[in-house]
Amino acid sequence: MSMMSTSTQGAKGLQGLKQRLNARIIGVIAALVLTFIVFTILEPQFISVDNLLEIGVQSTIIAFVALGLTFVIVTGGIDISVGSIVGLTSVICATNLAHWGTFITIIAAILIGSLLGAFNGAVSAIFNLQSFVVTLATLNLFRGIAFLYTQGRPIYNLDPGFREFFSADFGPIPKPIIFLLAFTIICFLILNRTRMGLHLKALGTNADAARRSGVNTRRSQITAFVLGGAFCGIASLMLMSRIGAAEPISGTGFELQAIAAVVVGGTSLTGGRGSIVGTVLGAILLGSIAVGLTLHNVNAFVQLVVTGVIVLGAVLTDRFATRSKVGR
Repeated sequence: MSMMSTSTQGAKGLQGLKQRLNARIIGVIAALVLTFIVFTILEPQFISVDNLLEIGVQSTIIAFVALGLTFVIVTGGIDISVGSIVGLTSVICATNLAHWGTFITIIAAILIGSLLGAFNGAVSAIFNLQSFVVTLATLNLFRGIAFLYTQGRPIYNLDPGFREFFSADFGPIPKPIIFLLAFTIICFLILNRTRMGLHLKALGTNADAARRSGVNTRRSQITAFVLGGAFCGIASLMLMSRIGAAEPISGTGFELQAIAAVVVGGTSLTGGRGSIVGTVLGAILLGSIAVGLTLHNVNAFVQLVVTGVIVLGAVLTDRFATRSKVGR
């Protein structure tokens, strides 16, 4: 009888979780619609096809970083070194692009990002340290290595073939949007249809319970950071192809934007709950606001303020939702 009761409670909890995630996604979509309405009223050009495609392309870099960060945050961790991983990966790959060629550079970027993410995860898991503290240290460590590697100099004149591979159009659609769509589907399947995804969410929900259930929590934590680093590697490729250069400061500020996209999309900072679709929608929302403000020549510092307000609002919303859940 008690087992049936526990099973029923678990099913109700899962249903409630899905309802909350769906509500958050609907909320992000509503915010997107409101954003488009407001900026279209202020500037009709905002709703043009070219501008919509520009929003999509501009959002892809942060979206890739945010997709990887979603796996980390689902486990209850955090990685504030993602911008530095993008910067270090960019300068290493840009420096060697002429020798490696496009294909090897792609593999190298994913591998370098994965190794840097694995370092963050291993230090956090093996020494049982808070990931915030670890990645606060590696934020500076990786950035410093990037400056030492290039002596502070940017790398220009990247191979046009490399840039075309990532930035050209595929028919009427820019390739970055197609890449983002493909990886969004892959990430959704990993998080929601694989044992790995189940373990990541279990770790974020209750690490002790997950450990008693046979989950290798250390391996799961490291895996999440490896995925986060790998997607930073992909983001670095997108960034290099978009601007045609790489420099040690590349990726600065990406951590705030990526965390904003993840949290706005419905992933809980306390772990255990995550939405891949919500993360991408959150990145598009931030990209739409940035493009809209740019069209109106709004100061870049004001855009930082807006991003900060959005993060604060999303965190407060998540906290109130969690409290109401506990209250029930």
